[in-house]
Amino acid sequence: MRTMRQMVDAMDRVFEDTFAFPGTSTGDIRTPWDVKEDEAGLKMRFDMPGLSKEEVKVFVEDDVLVIRSEQREENGESKEGGEGWRRSGSRVYEMRVALPEECVKEKVKAEFKNGVLIVDVPKINVERKVTEVEVQ
Repeated sequence: MRTMRQMVDAMDRVFEDTFAFPGTSTGDIRTPWDVKEDEAGLKMRFDMPGLSKEEVKVFVEDDVLVIRSEQREENGESKEGGEGWRRSGSRVYEMRVALPEECVKEKVKAEFKNGVLIVDVPKINVERKVTEVEVQ
């Protein structure tokens, strides 16, 4: 099972490769996602412009966070290609992220506002016991 740090590093590598262009650095490009980690857990941001809250589904399937959306539209007839053609479209979005074992999968929360999905993944609250060892 992955730790949170390994998951964040893996996502960074995947998206750095995806958004790297010759002659530019990824620091110049704002990616459509971001992941931040602190002592409380992970906070993930996904840009999903043009979608509504009702079109976005977020769920945890075993140890995987799944973000899915499907938008269908039918706009009537199109002038392109002559009269009588119906114009319709569909956009499908799906992302699967393996969750680390130190998170509380039952308490994952998601909020969708203005085309941005924020997902909070809380960490398990592990109390660490420190015992001082006498050096002789």
